[in-house]
Amino acid sequence: MRDVRTGSDALGSLTPAAPDPIQDYVQPDTEIEPSIAVNPANPKNVVAVYQEGRIADGGDATNGFATSVDGGKTWRTGELPGLTTYPGQGGMFERASDAVVAFGPNNLVYANSLVFDFNTNEGLRSGIAVNVSKDGGLHWGPPVIIQDDSLGGTNDKNWIVVDMGKGPGHHFGRVYVVWDRIAPVVYDYCDHDCDKRANWLPDLQTIPGLVFPGQGIGAYPVVMKNGGLGIVMDTLTGGVPVPPGPAEPDFVPGSEELVFISAPEAGSTPYPAPLAFLPPVDIAANLSNGVPAQRASDGLPAAAVDPSSGTLYAAWDDGRYRADGTNDAVLSRSFDGGFTWTVPQRVNPGSTTNHLDHYNVTIAVGSGGTVHVAYRQRDESGAGPLYTPVIDTYYQESFDGGDTFTTPLKVDSVPSNPYYDAFSRAGSFEGDYNQTASSGGYTYVVRCQGRPAFTGEPPALTPNPTARTRSCSPRPARAISTRAPGSRSSRTADPTTLGGPCGGPPSGRVKMRLCSGRSSPSSSPASSSARSPAGRCPGRTRCRSG
Repeated sequence: MRDVRTGSDALGSLTPAAPDPIQDYVQPDTEIEPSIAVNPANPKNVVAVYQEGRIADGGDATNGFATSVDGGKTWRTGELPGLTTYPGQGGMFERASDAVVAFGPNNLVYANSLVFDFNTNEGLRSGIAVNVSKDGGLHWGPPVIIQDDSLGGTNDKNWIVVDMGKGPGHHFGRVYVVWDRIAPVVYDYCDHDCDKRANWLPDLQTIPGLVFPGQGIGAYPVVMKNGGLGIVMDTLTGGVPVPPGPAEPDFVPGSEELVFISAPEAGSTPYPAPLAFLPPVDIAANLSNGVPAQRASDGLPAAAVDPSSGTLYAAWDDGRYRADGTNDAVLSRSFDGGFTWTVPQRVNPGSTTNHLDHYNVTIAVGSGGTVHVAYRQRDESGAGPLYTPVIDTYYQESFDGGDTFTTPLKVDSVPSNPYYDAFSRAGSFEGDYNQTASSGGYTYVVRCQGRPAFTGEPPALTPNPTARTRSCSPRPARAISTRAPGSRSSRTADPTTLGGPCGGPPSGRVKMRLCSGRSSPSSSPASSSARSPAGRCPGRTRCRSG
């Protein structure tokens, strides 16, 4: 196992923090919410993308990338070109967010981003962008804006997947992008030369590509064994009930539901015909307890598929088995193409009353059908919102299709310190999601990690000495219907318990590094030091992975 620094942020803070000096401040040296993909033809070629220069009230200065061609030993970093108007970027939109990445054939890499205006033009414009690399992520072309709403369309929470199957029903190399517009959930796809706008479907102002007509978030696509497109997502309304039995439905009326939606003939549908989606099927109620004093996953699902057996996996953080108000990493499986799903099972072992919160769950299927699961873990037994300055990342694997899992392995050589995290809407922010990728015997887990830039640096998140101290429990209710572009929810922390070195709420000056590491018992941990701070408020975070 190797734990290494991946990303970098040399953007600084070059634009005025206006109209709000804290909420609109570009937090220098911050890299958060990473996604990662590995080249199926060369498992030593791995690419991570992430938010760079986080802005508290939504999005970032632009999205960045980190690429390795030697299994994570060394990295080339930079910014995805042409996304935003931040100095030096040459783009059209004020901010970016929600960076995700996928490999295609022949060293093609696709980086998918949310782009939007926030203060400019009253924040009406938003879009979905794709940058393409043709050399394994070392160099990138300008973005293709596959969706551009100039008059108030609300695009959010995008994800991307590439069909790498060559069997019946597949369309080798086809690229799918899915995202939500609060309501509905939509898609686009491209078969070749995806760095040209003409090869994508017309945008939704012309031809709608509809996945789900209701309100949803966190649509996570996978290409199924039969070449169909499957999507696991969180919705406010449930799907089709499934028969009782091993996959007995777990439905709570009026709650959020995790559902599965599929277009079985997606791979055999000729471009530019629309994809035909079946009605959604319930996986389980989303019973996440949320994560206090942070913006985090709150039950956003991750999904994976075994290309050999066809087994589908959905993983998320969930509190159904807890008696302490925290979450477990849970897993549900489908053995019949998504028509029925097993009752959610705990992945992490241990007590259900120990106040250890497990969240930002990721999942991947690697060589031989091995199931790889990783998640963040924090002890919340103390008083909130500070709790403890330790967030660890744990990894487990299954060699029997998810029936059993190995003992958790802590993959961080140094834990994340959330007191130095990026700041977003009165809470620490390491991302709504992380990601795990596996191919050819190499497994990469990418995460963000808070860490002081130098010994003795004051943290950005500190107790407010003028306020009474009390716990953040009960946790605030989630409200996915009221969110800005680049946000997960309207959740806020308790203002009586938060303070920062500049006065008021924490400034969120953070240093973040992204990392990726190979899951190998023969390699040793490694780490690197952070750079010195600059600017007005201390507190930085580093992103790492194991």
